[in-house]
Amino acid sequence: MKKNIIISGLIILFLVILCYFSFLNFKVFAKDLTEYKQLVKEAYVSENWSELNKYSDDVIKYYPDSAFGYFFKGIAMDELGEYELAIVNYTKAIEYEPNYAENFQNRGLAYFHNKDYDNAVADYDTALKLDPDNKLAQEQREYAINAKRGFIVTTQGNITNYQSVYDPFYLAAEYKNMPQTKKDEYINSVKNYSDNILPIYYIAVAEDLFSSDKNLAAFLYAAGRFRAVQDAAVCKDTSAYQAINILPEVAPDTSNYIANMSDSELANLLQKVLDWDEKHSNRPDPKWICYHGMEVFTNNGKVRTISNIKFNSKKAYARKILLQYVKKLEQNK
Repeated sequence: MKKNIIISGLIILFLVILCYFSFLNFKVFAKDLTEYKQLVKEAYVSENWSELNKYSDDVIKYYPDSAFGYFFKGIAMDELGEYELAIVNYTKAIEYEPNYAENFQNRGLAYFHNKDYDNAVADYDTALKLDPDNKLAQEQREYAINAKRGFIVTTQGNITNYQSVYDPFYLAAEYKNMPQTKKDEYINSVKNYSDNILPIYYIAVAEDLFSSDKNLAAFLYAAGRFRAVQDAAVCKDTSAYQAINILPEVAPDTSNYIANMSDSELANLLQKVLDWDEKHSNRPDPKWICYHGMEVFTNNGKVRTISNIKFNSKKAYARKILLQYVKKLEQNK
Protein backbone atom coordinates (compact mmCIF):
# COMPACT_ATOMS: atom_id res chain seq x y z
CA MET A 1 0.00 0.00 0.00
CA LYS A 2 2.79 2.38 0.93
CA LYS A 3 4.63 1.45 -2.25
CA ASN A 4 1.55 2.28 -4.32
CA ILE A 5 1.25 5.65 -2.59
CA ILE A 6 4.89 6.41 -3.37
CA ILE A 7 4.39 5.45 -7.03
CA SER A 8 1.24 7.58 -7.20
CA GLY A 9 3.16 10.45 -5.70
CA LEU A 10 5.89 10.06 -8.31
CA ILE A 11 3.30 10.09 -11.09
CA ILE A 12 1.75 13.28 -9.71
CA LEU A 13 5.20 14.87 -9.42
CA PHE A 14 5.97 13.85 -13.01
CA LEU A 15 2.72 15.39 -14.25
CA VAL A 16 3.40 18.61 -12.36
CA ILE A 17 6.88 18.82 -13.88
CA LEU A 18 5.48 18.04 -17.34
CA CYS A 19 2.88 20.77 -17.01
CA TYR A 20 5.54 23.20 -15.81
CA PHE A 21 7.79 22.52 -18.78
CA SER A 22 4.83 22.72 -21.16
CA PHE A 23 4.03 26.13 -19.70
CA LEU A 24 7.71 27.10 -19.85
CA ASN A 25 7.91 25.91 -23.46
CA PHE A 26 4.94 28.12 -24.36
CA LYS A 27 6.56 31.09 -22.66
CA VAL A 28 9.87 30.49 -24.45
CA PHE A 29 8.43 30.06 -27.95
CA ALA A 30 5.16 32.00 -27.79
CA LYS A 31 5.79 35.72 -27.71
CA ASP A 32 3.32 38.23 -26.45
CA LEU A 33 0.71 39.03 -29.13
CA THR A 34 1.99 42.61 -29.26
CA GLU A 35 5.48 41.33 -30.08
CA TYR A 36 4.10 39.05 -32.79
CA LYS A 37 2.15 41.93 -34.30
CA GLN A 38 5.37 43.93 -34.54
CA LEU A 39 7.20 41.04 -36.25
CA VAL A 40 4.30 40.50 -38.64
CA LYS A 41 4.14 44.18 -39.56
CA GLU A 42 7.91 44.35 -40.12
CA ALA A 43 7.74 41.34 -42.45
CA TYR A 44 4.79 42.90 -44.26
CA VAL A 45 6.46 46.29 -44.73
CA SER A 46 9.67 44.65 -46.00
CA GLU A 47 7.59 42.39 -48.31
CA ASN A 48 9.25 39.30 -46.85
CA TRP A 49 6.36 36.97 -47.58
CA SER A 50 8.03 33.82 -46.24
CA GLU A 51 8.68 35.52 -42.91
CA LEU A 52 5.17 36.93 -42.89
CA ASN A 53 3.82 33.43 -43.46
CA LYS A 54 5.96 32.05 -40.62
CA TYR A 55 4.98 34.67 -38.03
CA SER A 56 1.32 34.50 -39.06
CA ASP A 57 1.42 30.76 -38.47
CA ASP A 58 2.85 31.41 -35.00
CA VAL A 59 0.06 33.85 -34.18
CA ILE A 60 -2.56 31.36 -35.38
CA LYS A 61 -0.93 28.60 -33.31
CA TYR A 62 -0.69 30.51 -30.03
CA TYR A 63 -3.58 32.95 -30.47
CA PRO A 64 -6.12 31.03 -32.59
CA ASP A 65 -8.99 33.34 -31.64
CA SER A 66 -7.29 36.40 -33.12
CA ALA A 67 -8.32 37.50 -36.63
CA PHE A 68 -4.93 39.21 -36.96
CA GLY A 69 -3.03 35.99 -37.71
CA TYR A 70 -5.50 34.77 -40.33
CA PHE A 71 -5.62 38.18 -42.02
CA PHE A 72 -1.87 38.38 -42.52
CA LYS A 73 -1.65 34.68 -43.37
CA GLY A 74 -4.11 35.52 -46.15
CA ILE A 75 -1.82 38.29 -47.40
CA ALA A 76 1.21 35.97 -47.35
CA MET A 77 -0.64 33.25 -49.26
CA ASP A 78 -1.93 35.73 -51.83
CA GLU A 79 1.54 37.16 -52.43
CA LEU A 80 2.98 33.64 -52.71
CA GLY A 81 0.41 32.75 -55.33
CA GLU A 82 -1.61 30.37 -53.14
CA TYR A 83 -4.89 32.13 -53.81
CA GLU A 84 -7.23 29.42 -52.55
CA LEU A 85 -5.36 29.24 -49.23
CA ALA A 86 -5.52 33.03 -49.03
CA ILE A 87 -9.30 32.83 -49.42
CA VAL A 88 -9.52 30.19 -46.66
CA ASN A 89 -7.56 32.38 -44.22
CA TYR A 90 -9.45 35.57 -45.03
CA THR A 91 -12.69 33.64 -44.49
CA LYS A 92 -11.42 32.62 -41.05
CA ALA A 93 -10.52 36.24 -40.28
CA ILE A 94 -14.07 37.25 -41.26
CA GLU A 95 -15.46 34.75 -38.74
CA TYR A 96 -13.69 36.65 -35.96
CA GLU A 97 -14.08 40.17 -37.38
CA PRO A 98 -17.16 40.24 -39.64
CA ASN A 99 -17.38 44.03 -39.58
CA TYR A 100 -13.82 44.75 -40.72
CA ALA A 101 -14.00 45.99 -44.33
CA GLU A 102 -10.42 45.05 -45.22
CA ASN A 103 -11.12 41.37 -44.53
CA PHE A 104 -13.65 41.41 -47.38
CA GLN A 105 -11.56 43.68 -49.57
CA ASN A 106 -8.51 41.43 -49.33
CA ARG A 107 -10.55 38.27 -49.87
CA GLY A 108 -12.03 40.00 -52.91
CA LEU A 109 -8.51 40.57 -54.21
CA ALA A 110 -7.64 36.90 -53.67
CA TYR A 111 -10.79 35.92 -55.59
CA PHE A 112 -9.74 38.36 -58.32
CA HIS A 113 -6.29 36.79 -58.56
CA ASN A 114 -7.95 33.37 -58.71
CA LYS A 115 -10.10 34.69 -61.61
CA ASP A 116 -13.32 34.21 -59.61
CA TYR A 117 -14.70 37.60 -60.53
CA ASP A 118 -18.26 37.10 -59.27
CA ASN A 119 -17.13 36.39 -55.71
CA ALA A 120 -14.58 39.20 -55.96
CA VAL A 121 -17.30 41.73 -56.80
CA ALA A 122 -19.53 40.39 -54.01
CA ASP A 123 -16.75 40.86 -51.44
CA TYR A 124 -15.98 44.36 -52.69
CA ASP A 125 -19.68 45.20 -52.34
CA THR A 126 -19.60 44.06 -48.71
CA ALA A 127 -16.39 45.98 -48.04
CA LEU A 128 -17.97 49.15 -49.42
CA LYS A 129 -21.09 48.70 -47.30
CA LEU A 130 -18.83 48.56 -44.25
CA ASP A 131 -16.57 51.36 -45.46
CA PRO A 132 -18.22 53.47 -48.21
CA ASP A 133 -15.17 55.76 -48.53
CA ASN A 134 -12.76 52.92 -49.34
CA LYS A 135 -11.31 54.19 -52.65
CA LEU A 136 -9.07 51.17 -53.18
CA ALA A 137 -12.00 48.78 -52.84
CA GLN A 138 -13.91 50.89 -55.39
CA GLU A 139 -11.01 50.71 -57.87
CA GLN A 140 -10.49 46.99 -57.37
CA ARG A 141 -14.21 46.38 -57.81
CA GLU A 142 -14.09 48.11 -61.20
CA TYR A 143 -11.08 45.97 -62.18
CA ALA A 144 -13.03 42.83 -61.28
CA ILE A 145 -16.12 43.94 -63.22
CA ASN A 146 -14.03 44.73 -66.31
CA ALA A 147 -12.08 41.47 -66.00
CA LYS A 148 -15.36 39.57 -65.93
CA ARG A 149 -16.19 41.29 -69.22
CA GLY A 150 -12.80 40.21 -70.52
CA PHE A 151 -10.86 43.47 -70.25
CA ILE A 152 -8.35 45.28 -68.12
CA VAL A 153 -8.82 49.04 -68.26
CA THR A 154 -6.03 51.39 -67.17
CA THR A 155 -5.74 55.16 -67.40
CA GLN A 156 -2.65 57.33 -67.79
CA GLY A 157 -3.61 60.99 -67.61
CA ASN A 158 -6.24 61.52 -70.30
CA ILE A 159 -5.42 58.23 -72.04
CA THR A 160 -7.48 55.12 -71.37
CA ASN A 161 -5.97 51.77 -72.36
CA TYR A 162 -7.94 48.57 -72.90
CA GLN A 163 -6.42 45.11 -72.95
CA SER A 164 -8.06 41.70 -73.13
CA VAL A 165 -7.34 39.47 -70.13
CA TYR A 166 -6.59 36.79 -72.73
CA ASP A 167 -4.21 38.93 -74.76
CA PRO A 168 -0.88 37.05 -75.07
CA PHE A 169 1.08 40.01 -73.77
CA TYR A 170 -1.22 40.38 -70.78
CA LEU A 171 -0.61 36.69 -70.07
CA ALA A 172 3.15 37.19 -70.41
CA ALA A 173 3.10 40.15 -68.00
CA GLU A 174 0.95 38.15 -65.59
CA TYR A 175 3.51 35.32 -65.73
CA LYS A 176 6.40 37.72 -65.14
CA ASN A 177 4.78 39.01 -61.94
CA MET A 178 3.87 35.59 -60.57
CA PRO A 179 5.45 34.30 -57.33
CA GLN A 180 8.25 31.84 -58.07
CA THR A 181 6.18 28.88 -56.90
CA LYS A 182 3.59 29.61 -59.60
CA LYS A 183 6.28 30.31 -62.18
CA ASP A 184 7.81 26.93 -61.44
CA GLU A 185 4.51 25.25 -62.34
CA TYR A 186 4.58 26.89 -65.77
CA ILE A 187 8.29 26.15 -66.22
CA ASN A 188 7.70 22.46 -65.49
CA SER A 189 4.71 22.38 -67.86
CA VAL A 190 6.79 23.93 -70.63
CA LYS A 191 9.73 21.60 -70.03
CA ASN A 192 7.35 18.63 -70.19
CA TYR A 193 5.69 20.04 -73.33
CA SER A 194 2.24 19.80 -71.78
CA ASP A 195 -0.54 19.77 -74.36
CA ASN A 196 -2.45 22.63 -72.72
CA ILE A 197 0.38 25.14 -72.36
CA LEU A 198 0.11 28.18 -74.64
CA PRO A 199 3.06 29.11 -76.90
CA ILE A 200 3.37 32.53 -75.22
CA TYR A 201 4.56 30.72 -72.09
CA TYR A 202 7.30 28.95 -74.06
CA ILE A 203 8.64 32.37 -74.93
CA ALA A 204 8.24 33.83 -71.43
CA VAL A 205 9.84 30.77 -69.81
CA ALA A 206 12.69 30.89 -72.33
CA GLU A 207 13.71 34.30 -71.03
CA ASP A 208 13.62 33.03 -67.43
CA LEU A 209 15.90 30.11 -68.32
CA PHE A 210 18.24 32.06 -70.60
CA SER A 211 20.91 32.82 -68.00
CA SER A 212 21.17 29.17 -66.91
CA ASP A 213 20.62 27.31 -70.20
CA LYS A 214 20.89 29.34 -73.41
CA ASN A 215 20.39 26.34 -75.69
CA LEU A 216 17.15 25.27 -74.01
CA ALA A 217 15.96 28.88 -73.94
CA ALA A 218 16.66 29.26 -77.65
CA PHE A 219 14.74 26.08 -78.47
CA LEU A 220 11.74 27.04 -76.33
CA TYR A 221 11.64 30.51 -77.83
CA ALA A 222 11.88 29.20 -81.40
CA ALA A 223 9.23 26.52 -80.73
CA GLY A 224 6.89 29.05 -79.12
CA ARG A 225 7.31 31.55 -81.92
CA PHE A 226 6.78 28.95 -84.65
CA ARG A 227 3.59 27.76 -82.99
CA ALA A 228 2.50 31.40 -82.63
CA VAL A 229 3.03 31.96 -86.37
CA GLN A 230 0.94 28.90 -87.12
CA ASP A 231 -1.78 29.84 -84.63
CA ALA A 232 -2.09 33.39 -85.94
CA ALA A 233 -3.34 31.91 -89.21
CA VAL A 234 -6.52 30.75 -87.43
CA CYS A 235 -7.66 34.32 -86.73
CA LYS A 236 -10.23 35.90 -89.02
CA ASP A 237 -9.13 39.27 -87.66
CA THR A 238 -5.81 39.85 -89.43
CA SER A 239 -4.92 42.67 -87.02
CA ALA A 240 -4.03 39.92 -84.54
CA TYR A 241 -1.05 39.03 -86.74
CA GLN A 242 0.87 42.03 -85.40
CA ALA A 243 1.45 40.00 -82.24
CA ILE A 244 4.06 37.96 -84.13
CA ASN A 245 6.31 40.99 -84.55
CA ILE A 246 6.08 41.93 -80.86
CA LEU A 247 6.92 38.49 -79.43
CA PRO A 248 10.69 39.26 -79.27
CA GLU A 249 9.87 41.93 -76.67
CA VAL A 250 8.75 39.16 -74.29
CA ALA A 251 12.19 37.52 -74.43
CA PRO A 252 14.73 40.13 -75.63
CA ASP A 253 17.88 38.34 -74.45
CA THR A 254 16.85 35.05 -76.04
CA SER A 255 15.73 36.62 -79.32
CA ASN A 256 19.01 38.57 -79.59
CA TYR A 257 20.96 35.38 -78.93
CA ILE A 258 19.16 33.63 -81.79
CA ALA A 259 19.62 36.65 -84.07
CA ASN A 260 23.40 36.33 -83.65
CA MET A 261 23.54 32.61 -84.45
CA SER A 262 25.45 31.41 -87.47
CA ASP A 263 23.47 29.98 -90.39
CA SER A 264 24.52 26.49 -89.36
CA GLU A 265 23.43 26.96 -85.74
CA LEU A 266 20.12 28.49 -86.77
CA ALA A 267 19.45 25.69 -89.26
CA ASN A 268 20.03 23.07 -86.55
CA LEU A 269 17.77 24.92 -84.11
CA LEU A 270 14.90 25.31 -86.56
CA GLN A 271 15.16 21.69 -87.70
CA LYS A 272 14.79 20.62 -84.06
CA VAL A 273 11.68 22.80 -83.85
CA LEU A 274 10.22 21.17 -86.96
CA ASP A 275 10.93 17.70 -85.58
CA TRP A 276 9.36 18.63 -82.25
CA ASP A 277 6.32 20.17 -83.91
CA GLU A 278 5.72 17.01 -85.92
CA LYS A 279 6.10 14.79 -82.86
CA HIS A 280 3.87 16.91 -80.59
CA SER A 281 0.72 17.19 -82.66
CA ASN A 282 -1.58 17.85 -79.67
CA ARG A 283 -1.81 21.54 -78.89
CA PRO A 284 -3.98 24.05 -76.99
CA ASP A 285 -6.72 26.12 -78.61
CA PRO A 286 -4.93 28.25 -81.24
CA LYS A 287 -7.22 31.26 -80.87
CA TRP A 288 -5.18 32.54 -77.91
CA ILE A 289 -3.25 34.84 -80.22
CA CYS A 290 -6.44 36.26 -81.78
CA TYR A 291 -7.09 38.22 -78.57
CA HIS A 292 -4.34 40.65 -79.57
CA GLY A 293 -6.46 41.88 -82.48
CA MET A 294 -8.98 44.70 -82.61
CA GLU A 295 -11.97 42.39 -83.01
CA VAL A 296 -12.04 41.50 -79.33
CA PHE A 297 -12.96 45.12 -78.49
CA THR A 298 -15.75 45.35 -81.08
CA ASN A 299 -17.24 41.89 -80.66
CA ASN A 300 -18.04 41.77 -76.92
CA GLY A 301 -14.73 40.13 -76.04
CA LYS A 302 -15.12 37.34 -78.59
CA VAL A 303 -12.89 36.35 -81.51
CA ARG A 304 -13.67 34.49 -84.72
CA THR A 305 -11.59 31.72 -86.29
CA ILE A 306 -11.43 29.99 -89.67
CA SER A 307 -12.48 26.38 -90.21
CA ASN A 308 -10.27 23.50 -89.03
CA ILE A 309 -9.73 22.37 -92.63
CA LYS A 310 -8.38 25.78 -93.65
CA PHE A 311 -6.34 26.04 -90.47
CA ASN A 312 -4.69 22.65 -91.00
CA SER A 313 -3.81 23.71 -94.52
CA LYS A 314 -2.21 26.93 -93.26
CA LYS A 315 -0.28 25.05 -90.55
CA ALA A 316 1.13 22.73 -93.20
CA TYR A 317 2.07 25.72 -95.33
CA ALA A 318 3.92 27.32 -92.40
CA ARG A 319 5.89 24.09 -91.95
CA LYS A 320 6.73 24.05 -95.65
CA ILE A 321 8.01 27.64 -95.59
CA LEU A 322 10.15 27.03 -92.49
CA LEU A 323 11.61 23.84 -93.99
CA GLN A 324 12.56 25.74 -97.15
CA TYR A 325 14.26 28.37 -95.00
CA VAL A 326 16.21 25.67 -93.12
CA LYS A 327 17.45 24.19 -96.41
CA LYS A 328 18.51 27.63 -97.58
CA LEU A 329 20.49 28.14 -94.37
CA GLU A 330 22.13 24.75 -94.80
CA GLN A 331 23.25 25.72 -98.30
CA ASN A 332 25.04 28.71 -96.79
CA LYS A 333 27.26 26.50 -94.60
